[in-house]
Amino acid sequence: MKRIPPKEMAEKVARQLRPQHPDYQYLKHVFHHVRAILDVTPASVEKRLPELLTDQELTAFYDEVFRARNRKHTVMIKLLIFTGIRNAELAGIRLTDVDLGGLRIRIEQGKGKKDRYVPIPGSFRGELMQYIESQREKGATYLFESNRLKPYSTRRIRQIVKQYAESAGITKRVYPHLFRHQLITHLTKHGIISPKLQLLSGHSEEKSLAIYRDLALSDVTGEYEEAMRSFPIR
Repeated sequence: MKRIPPKEMAEKVARQLRPQHPDYQYLKHVFHHVRAILDVTPASVEKRLPELLTDQELTAFYDEVFRARNRKHTVMIKLLIFTGIRNAELAGIRLTDVDLGGLRIRIEQGKGKKDRYVPIPGSFRGELMQYIESQREKGATYLFESNRLKPYSTRRIRQIVKQYAESAGITKRVYPHLFRHQLITHLTKHGIISPKLQLLSGHSEEKSLAIYRDLALSDVTGEYEEAMRSFPIR
């Protein structure tokens, strides 16, 4: 038997429901029961693990960044690598969000509309301080701005990352979010446990929130600093 096209079926169902003057919640419950009656469950989606860079590839990538002698790009790439923040979070960092004394950066309204802090390695403080001073002299508001004092777009950041990966001869797909996977994998190998990773990454589930709330960034920074001493990029 040939299936009725989805739109046509929706019109048939709508004709049945219209006299009930349904609102959103009513429809939500109706279709919940329809799925239960028909025994329809979501198809499982196979999650593909990202293809991480080897230490050699990561070093080759950063060598290209270093050789370009573009301070803005260097600081941008290091922040992606050292903090694992998301592309949009990086684009939204203001100069006032950086706490050099506390070696941390405030991420305002990250994914899930949650504010959080992420640590940065002590070895990065001096370089970041010099870059921030140069941005202040230009009258910048955001950490990464164009010549027109507009914050970088996520698209532009992806282009920059891709450009250096291609220059390094890396055939794997390299994109800003990949460095998030790289960092979390590295920290996991060094024994930083799941609840602490949730605090660092801002990626938490409801069932983990009780533990998440009880942790402070100070509980994690020592382990983070120790793990970053063996990171391929300095």
